[in-house]
Amino acid sequence: MPTLFMVQLGGRPKGRLIEQHDIFFGVANQVSELVDDINHHWPEVKNKWHIDSYRAITKVGNHTVKLIESDNQAENDNGLKLFFINLGGYQRGSFEEFHHKLLIVAATQAEAIKQAKQSTFYKEFTFKDKDSPFNAASHIDDKFQVDIDDIYDVNDLVSNIQILIEPRIHNSHELANADEDKEYVGYLSIKNLRKLF
Repeated sequence: MPTLFMVQLGGRPKGRLIEQHDIFFGVANQVSELVDDINHHWPEVKNKWHIDSYRAITKVGNHTVKLIESDNQAENDNGLKLFFINLGGYQRGSFEEFHHKLLIVAATQAEAIKQAKQSTFYKEFTFKDKDSPFNAASHIDDKFQVDIDDIYDVNDLVSNIQILIEPRIHNSHELANADEDKEYVGYLSIKNLRKLF
């Protein structure tokens, strides 16, 4: 059954001193089917990348994520979108920018940003240093006025498929026992990826 996958990739393009990372969204029956699409997405590290983590996205918060063909517009489209947000932040004494990836369901980008700013990461990975010319506030990369590093409507990142968001929680008991999708974290090479699936 086709599933939406979010995959964190690691690789070292030629000329780089340290490992670089990127996020890839793709639709497949299993994550191993995405190898060619990932190579097309990140040609600088073709067949020399690995997976650091991935998630099969079926639910986000109180919503179910469904996939439909692009040419079949959903009759019950409720205007909700799935946003991917990459938060960036800093800790005093650390020579590093830390990142936290979020999937947020919202009707607008402004609403998604508002939700992201309520996250624990956004509140804890920020500080002010009166002796520094830099701003060490949490932010969404490349959205400097908004304080968030990157934000995307996931529908814009996948082709030939439409993401439909539907409510999945109907009562408070279900809400209290709702599970999120399982995330798989750790180093997984292309060679082992092909063997596992």
